[in-house]
Amino acid sequence: MSELLSTVIPVYLTVALGYLLTRTSVIPPAFGSVLIRFMYFLVIPAMLFINMLDATLPLVFPWRFLIAFYVPTLLLFSVGMVVSSRILGWRRQDIGIAGMTASYSNVVLLGFPLVLSVFGREAVLPLFILLASQSVLLFPVTTLVLESTAERREGDAPGVAATLLRVFLNPVVLSLLLGIAANLGGIGLPALLGNSLRLVASVAPVGALIALGITLAGYRLAGPWHDVSLFLLLKNAGHPLLVWLGCSLLGIESRWMAVAVLLAAMPSGINAFIFAARYQCQVSTVSRTIVWSTLLSTLVASILVMRSAT
Repeated sequence: MSELLSTVIPVYLTVALGYLLTRTSVIPPAFGSVLIRFMYFLVIPAMLFINMLDATLPLVFPWRFLIAFYVPTLLLFSVGMVVSSRILGWRRQDIGIAGMTASYSNVVLLGFPLVLSVFGREAVLPLFILLASQSVLLFPVTTLVLESTAERREGDAPGVAATLLRVFLNPVVLSLLLGIAANLGGIGLPALLGNSLRLVASVAPVGALIALGITLAGYRLAGPWHDVSLFLLLKNAGHPLLVWLGCSLLGIESRWMAVAVLLAAMPSGINAFIFAARYQCQVSTVSRTIVWSTLLSTLVASILVMRSAT
């Protein structure tokens, strides 16, 4: 429990810092949109490129493990889109954000340190596999949905070629593809360029949390609960339950299963907010969901950690 709190509390304090600086007028609210653009077009791409470039890719791909985690994840992505459209009445161009909010886990800020502190070095390989693959899979899927629905909103014909081109030229997706290509091709970076990109990438965790705090300063956290509660049910309860079921059905080894379920129990990731703010889709709901999802995940993760210890 102490490891969990020592991981979660700094996250809340960093979000609170951005919130307080904005509420006390030290930072103007308009700075939030500037910071989000900075994060989306430079910092996040730099982080993804460096992570993919530096990653040690496994020689034998653990397909059963990936299927056990990502089939439930993509199912929840789809359910999130359907729920947002049919039950919450969201616009068509918002449903991609709903899918990401319901299925994208906060693996970097919370899952990574928590899994290592609970399971130690034996969890490094399954942790890395999910850490490296989540953005590779869900960022392009989210971008594809957002870009295709954005074309319809603009009144253009939703041409497949035009949509795919916009997806692949998206800075987030492009940085992932370039990082993987450089890794597979054994292409190194000059030390000066590599160190500069790593310095920019190091801003990602703090910058995203500060941006969330600045944005929250413009919203009431105690707003309507019908939308947030549905996403909390999907992400905090449905995700770990479905991943546990998938691992059980596919016979995943117990320690790898524990890592997968614990990562699935992590709250909605901060990148869901970055996408929501960038595309101006349901920013208030996504922001409040991330905050309450993080709080609720403390309880869910504590139960899972105690069960893993028995």
